[in-house]
Amino acid sequence: MSNTVTVDLPENLTIANAESLYNELDQYISGSNDVIFSANDVTRADTAGLQLIYVFMKTLKQHEAEVSWSSPSSALIEASEQLGLKEHLGLVA
Repeated sequence: MSNTVTVDLPENLTIANAESLYNELDQYISGSNDVIFSANDVTRADTAGLQLIYVFMKTLKQHEAEVSWSSPSSALIEASEQLGLKEHLGLVA
């Protein structure tokens, strides 16, 4: 049985914050924890930020861990849709 951790995504899920977010996510990459992304504060998201989330999610799935969303903001959903990542990120209802 795995534990669940919540990761608060930054207001700007952009390349400017990619390194610090990567460092935070890296501790969960072993797949021993399920992860919930708290994304209600995201006001901007760019390709780099969403690609980082996508790769993280894909890696966790390989380790049989689950990733889910808590209150994704409309800005996050819109950006993921514009980049064609909405379904890949599991942001569809």
